[in-house]
Order: sequence, then structure tokens, then C-alpha cells
Amino acid sequence: MFSPVRWSEAQRRADLLTTPYKSPPIPALEIAESRGINVVFAAFNKFEGDVSGFCDFRAAKLFVNNSERTARKNFTIAHELGHWELHRSLFLDNPDRYTVLPRFTTPDRSDPLEKEANHFAANLLVPQRLLLPVINAPTAQLAHIFGVSREMMEWRVRNVSGR
Repeated sequence: MFSPVRWSEAQRRADLLTTPYKSPPIPALEIAESRGINVVFAAFNKFEGDVSGFCDFRAAKLFVNNSERTARKNFTIAHELGHWELHRSLFLDNPDRYTVLPRFTTPDRSDPLEKEANHFAANLLVPQRLLLPVINAPTAQLAHIFGVSREMMEWRVRNVSGR
């Protein structure tokens, strides 16, 4: 099906998109729209508590659960943009096998595609080059500055610094 997780490729692609930005927060919505993707904030009704978002590759749209917190919406946009940048050809080449890949609020952390999209999102929203100079600041402060959740920032600090 899919090869092992391409950590370096996910980071490289995210870094390319964040190069123009010299300080946080990184505008995931602006980046997605600059790539020709329409980001739609939608009510997911009965799936509201289960799905954070999904990407429609054929229509070039990212759907984001409008009921979630801003930090969660930003991560969902970045995550779905990761699928767009890294996996679009896989989905377009196999439309019967891969129709829609929803981002669940409790995702399958073992899925290589999800791991790549999460790694892309973490690197997009919190680029290593912007985090390293301030990495010793309080995590809550960093999360606020970068516009991400505290949980995501804790994960990012651990994985960038090796703590």
C-alpha cells in the first residue's frame, strides 16, 4: 500500500511553504489558499464530535469543523494541507480506494499517511527555525505565540529538542 513514513520529506515540504514567514504565527489558511485550495468552515452536524476535517482532492477543498477551537482549526488546516501536498497523487490515482480521508478527532496514529500529515502540520505551524531560538520559553506562552494547542506545542518541543 504505502511506504514507511517519510519524516524528512514532510518536514522539507512544510519548510518550503513557511520560508517567507519570519515570525509566528504561521497562517495555515493563507498558505492553503495560496496553493489554490478553497478552505470551507462547515458544520459537521452528527459527525461534529468525531471529525475535525477532510480534504476533497478533486474539488481542491479542505473542509474544517467550524465548531472546534481556533488552534484545532489551524492544525486541521495544516494537517489537510499535508495530505494535499504529500498524498494528492495517491488519492487521485486511486479514486476508488481513497475517496475521502477524514481527520478524526481521535485519529489512527499508526496510519503512515496520518503520521506524515501530522508531521507536516507540526513543521508548518511550528517551524524548527522559529522554535529553536525560543524553545526554553514556557510551553503555554509558546503555544499562544504560535497559535497552536498546548498539547501540540509540548509534543513539538519534545521532538525538536530531544527532551
